[in-house]
Amino acid sequence: MGWRTDDELQQMLRESALHVLGAEGGPAHFRAVRASEGGFDPATWAQMGELGWAGILLPEAAGGSELAFEGALTLAEELGRAIAPEPFVSSAVIAATLLAASQVPAALELARSLASGVCSVTLAWQEQRATIGLPTFTVQLDNGLLRGAKRYVPAWHDQTALLVAARDGADTVVVIVDAAAPGLVATPHRLTDGTIGADIDFQGVAVNKDAVILRGAGADAALDLALARGTVALSAQLEGLASALWHRTLDYMRQRSQFGSNLSDFQALRHRMVDLFSEIELSGASWRRAAKNLAGGATWSPTLHAAKARCSQVAQDMGRWAIQYHGAFGYTDEADVGLYVHTALRWSTWLGNATSHRRKALEAHRRERDLNV
Repeated sequence: MGWRTDDELQQMLRESALHVLGAEGGPAHFRAVRASEGGFDPATWAQMGELGWAGILLPEAAGGSELAFEGALTLAEELGRAIAPEPFVSSAVIAATLLAASQVPAALELARSLASGVCSVTLAWQEQRATIGLPTFTVQLDNGLLRGAKRYVPAWHDQTALLVAARDGADTVVVIVDAAAPGLVATPHRLTDGTIGADIDFQGVAVNKDAVILRGAGADAALDLALARGTVALSAQLEGLASALWHRTLDYMRQRSQFGSNLSDFQALRHRMVDLFSEIELSGASWRRAAKNLAGGATWSPTLHAAKARCSQVAQDMGRWAIQYHGAFGYTDEADVGLYVHTALRWSTWLGNATSHRRKALEAHRRERDLNV
């Protein structure tokens, strides 16, 4: 299919990802790290740093490769196929976009650590449920003290580097906060994909002036772009997951016999698999279109919302049918299919679920229509 054709860079990245993730990723890796303290493997993250994945969007001055966003999306798609728990979207896409937008020394230093895979970086921005795009922040930086609460902070662990979006008077600011700083109270939660999220309360956390890496309109623009990029990259991961689960389910149907025939021989089941394949192909086209619009300067376009809605929906649909075709075996912990379903549940709801993005897409279409009247 022509629209799936990679350029030379994307082909190189995909081959690299297939080689690394094929040997060390997938369900076996998921099982090995899902109960770990941080929810992912630091050694694997360090390897991603050595391969240049963690710093793919960071400038060369920070040790990154500063490649086009399309390269990051290719990696996201392959990481989705491998249901990798490593924080690629939260660190290498969202946090990296913010760090790359800052000229502050502290941001450059943290970007170097991120690019090398020495640390992961996560952004605390959400304060309420069902938040899509850039909200009005209630967390305040007042006289160097951070107060308020953030919810649903992804990829959390005690050693993570933390970026916080807040208000300082009339300005939006992005600040670096030590995860172990006095006054920071984190309540971690184990999520369905094995990673750890956290609710964080800031009870007068001291923030040095040098730790303010973005301010004002520059902070708003960088946050808007970072969250939009993260949403497209997460959509690519979801499509990759759904595609991998489709192929696993088809392989199982070719092996499982019922009434003297393999499941893959039943016409009704074959038709459903064709329908699912078509939905997955459409989801792949949708996030690629959203990425193209994003590259053209449109952040929260109808195509972006439609892409996240479609990719979230197809991952959950594929999960339901995969369980159906695997039967009771699919519900067991030993079945790999369940790991994909659990991961799909997590990724499809993060950064806005299908229903929320459909609503946003409709609102965006109506705004565009009104402007053209």
